[in-house]
Amino acid sequence: MSGGRSTTANGRCLSFGWIAECCPPCHDRRVPHRSRPKKESMRFEVLGPLRAVDTSGSVVPVGGRQHEVVLACLLAAGGRTVADSTLLEALWGRDPSDNKHGALRVLVHHLRRTVGPGSIIRATGGYRIRLAGHEVDADEFVALVDAAARDEAQGRFAEARECHRAALRLWRGTDAYHGAADTDLVRAAANRLSEQRLTAYESCVDIELSLGLHRDLCAELSAVATENALRERLQAQLMLALVRSDRRAEALTVYERTRRILADELGADPGTRLRQLYTAILQGPTPAVAPSVAPAAVRPAQLPVPPSNFVGRHDELGVLDAEHAKSRSGQRPSGSVVVTGSGGMGKTALVTHWADQNRQSFPGGQLYLDLDNDVPATVALARALVDLGIAPDDVPRQAETRAAQLRSLLSSRTVLLVLDNVGSARQARPFFPGAGDSMLVIISRNRLDGLVAREGTHLLVLNPLHVEPATALLEATAGMSGSATGDIRTLVELCHGMPLAIRIVGAHLRLGARPDALVAALHDERTRLARLTTTDGDASVRAVIAVSYRRLAAPARRLLRHLGLVDTHAVPRGAAAAVAGISCGAVLTDLIDRLAAANLVTVEVDGRVSLHQLTRMFARQQGQLEDTSTDRAAAERELLRWYGHATRQAQHRIRPTAGGADGAAVPDPRYLFLPDLTETVAAVSWVDTEADTIIGLIAQHVRTHPDLAWPLAVNIRGWLQRRAPRDTWIAVIEQGIRSAVLAGSSTGEAILRGSLGVAHSLLLQRTEARAAYERAIALFGHSGDPAGRADVEASLGAMLADSGELDEALPRCCGRGISRPG
Repeated sequence: MSGGRSTTANGRCLSFGWIAECCPPCHDRRVPHRSRPKKESMRFEVLGPLRAVDTSGSVVPVGGRQHEVVLACLLAAGGRTVADSTLLEALWGRDPSDNKHGALRVLVHHLRRTVGPGSIIRATGGYRIRLAGHEVDADEFVALVDAAARDEAQGRFAEARECHRAALRLWRGTDAYHGAADTDLVRAAANRLSEQRLTAYESCVDIELSLGLHRDLCAELSAVATENALRERLQAQLMLALVRSDRRAEALTVYERTRRILADELGADPGTRLRQLYTAILQGPTPAVAPSVAPAAVRPAQLPVPPSNFVGRHDELGVLDAEHAKSRSGQRPSGSVVVTGSGGMGKTALVTHWADQNRQSFPGGQLYLDLDNDVPATVALARALVDLGIAPDDVPRQAETRAAQLRSLLSSRTVLLVLDNVGSARQARPFFPGAGDSMLVIISRNRLDGLVAREGTHLLVLNPLHVEPATALLEATAGMSGSATGDIRTLVELCHGMPLAIRIVGAHLRLGARPDALVAALHDERTRLARLTTTDGDASVRAVIAVSYRRLAAPARRLLRHLGLVDTHAVPRGAAAAVAGISCGAVLTDLIDRLAAANLVTVEVDGRVSLHQLTRMFARQQGQLEDTSTDRAAAERELLRWYGHATRQAQHRIRPTAGGADGAAVPDPRYLFLPDLTETVAAVSWVDTEADTIIGLIAQHVRTHPDLAWPLAVNIRGWLQRRAPRDTWIAVIEQGIRSAVLAGSSTGEAILRGSLGVAHSLLLQRTEARAAYERAIALFGHSGDPAGRADVEASLGAMLADSGELDEALPRCCGRGISRPG
């Protein structure tokens, strides 16, 4: 045999220990064998340990272990783009350092030398492999299995058997991609191929039993059935081969062994086909085939119990009503809706409440499938078919056939099909009804944009509840009546409109907690998430956010954690890049899109990135667990530097003569997405939007990063004078002064003292103003800045003149109050 597979003297393949005797390769022209590759082509073999083979049949080393990991991920994607983040995590685990991007580029460069310079292509945010001109043994395997299915459908059983056996001989081990890469992408591809291998083997055995080869199959089939004890089809095939070979007692032993294993492992009984075969063996002559049963029409009613205290969401219920009307009028897509939103936003509660109110509209029943933990679509399809009355043994083997059968069943019934915890568009797509009045509702933490783009599905996004329905929900859950007290309103505010958080607080109140005690417990943001959980831990806000967080790739998780460091509703994209240490706009956009698709952030109309307050608290706490204090401090400093550059540009436009904290307003090329403030109006508007964030950063980092906090106060003093209330102006300037003192910057303190003097002067607080001016003059004198001192002298002189103190004002205004140096 070629490819280095060991064989015994009688031609049996040892690589699996169970494949039947090898048949000659199938050369029938109907089998879609690839043409002989060109000289420069490569054959990739993944049905076993990963390897590359050249046109002479020699194995080509692809490089070291890391090169194999990259190649495995690219091949497993089948020509689709593999994100840099996926490759980085496969190579170096979670949260790889930033310099690993360069190492990845070097690995890909070396790999291109092996597989061909044009075979690995750089795509947006990742790499993909171009398979044109190359062979992949997995593709050949699938092509042979498909050819076997066509031969079998046309009654050419001998040819179908040859194709099946040729496909099975391609395997060089029990696992595809064996030892190549332990990643979700590769594992999914390997598991899919392994399932296809076993299904192909079962199909081959069916054909060989029909051809009377039962005696030749007994030993091989016994080994395979033992290795796969839960596959009832294999057990039935073994029983049939044994009983036809006059080994009835052994066939009955197989049944008894399978019955015990199913009971021990799954707590289940054997399926209908296996039981009927067992009965047939006991009662009479050898059965020709394993019996089956006819499908029975059933009306499932599987939806979870709806919440008893559902309130609000009138607009969202109206959307579901409108989509239901589409399904009844025959419009396509047939009333399909994706209900999405962050964890804890009440998606399942909304759908189950609506479905309960509309039970009579679905005489064919209501199916509910929970696809949590990434249940494969093929498994969920099988369950849906069984729930609609198809006998388990009559469920088709292929996912595509199962989906087609589901569409056929739904075409003649009016069924509500609810898919909960859907992870991807691919997972949900096979469940779309075809013709008929059935309706599909998909519940997902992810937006599933692909379904909107390709299937035209309506996207229904659940946002936090407004104050009135949130208050009503809290009172209903707590069993309270009457007007809301101040503590109740405060509790609603502390839950930030998240229905799960409100229900948890309501449960605590119903169990006897005092509202004022809960308010005190929830006020501390450091412990709020810990308090937002039921006493038995069954419902937890932190847990539902963690589900979405764990499904992110490492770079997206890091971005979310660092966004949690910014205590504000929304930040500009450039600030997000700075706090996460991202220097590439495409990478930033990709990561933000991933977070938005998971409903962990929202991209506002103006492009700013916002987090729900409870998500922000989760992100900050997760950062304290996963990031070092040095990493967090470095992220905070980069954020402050970005705002420092941006506010300096704004100050240059708002008060050109005043200057910023560090010179002219020249954009720093190291930072992404600095605001384009070419006009005064644009500068004022930008600071208007960012003022709360900037003021908050100054207050937050007076002591932690004083050298970067005081420049922010200097750079927005022009805006403060124009737009802020006087008390806000004074408070911010005083915080800036404290930062400048801690940082040892006499220049910063002098500038801010001068601004403080102006604020007090405008409030006619002349004593405080004069003290601030005098301190600024002294500081400018010590630092040797005559221009700064002259400015403050002029301001002090103007104030004195305005108050009638002309004798003292005149020297100040004329500059004669400035003493000579030395």
